[in-house]
Amino acid sequence: MTQFILRQNNKEKTVQANRLGSEIRVELDGETAVFQLMAQNEDGILLERTLPDGSRQQWRLVGHKDGTKRMLWVNGRTHQYERVLPRGGGAASHDASLAATIPAVVADILVSEGEQVQEGDKLILLESMKMIIPIQAPTSGTVTAIHCTKGESVQAGVPLIELDGS
Repeated sequence: MTQFILRQNNKEKTVQANRLGSEIRVELDGETAVFQLMAQNEDGILLERTLPDGSRQQWRLVGHKDGTKRMLWVNGRTHQYERVLPRGGGAASHDASLAATIPAVVADILVSEGEQVQEGDKLILLESMKMIIPIQAPTSGTVTAIHCTKGESVQAGVPLIELDGS
């Protein structure tokens, strides 16, 4: 599970997200929504949600980040927010989810679930525009989930690996 804090219009909100295969479960302000990842490419991602009445809604998302500032385009509407980083020198007390910062292809997965890693260890290698980009452990801990496979195309912001900080 990934947990983080967003600030939008001077209000902070806690978001929890969990991905299992193509299912993405998001909790925001006490409400839970379940989405299916329908497509993922360099143009963004396509999510679908089945509503209680059985109808389906689709969302096309494209995102951009600059430091802690984020822009997310959802079906043509722009949403701006800021990711609130944990304060203090210690590691966050919740699981960390690590994602690509740009669209890429998974070149190699260097760890397995349950493996202990140290801060700075390379976990996954991504390839984009003929460059190799390492995803490194921000803290020491245990790999709790891997959400990608070697050769898979991944989008920016989609969690690839989860690390439980120790």
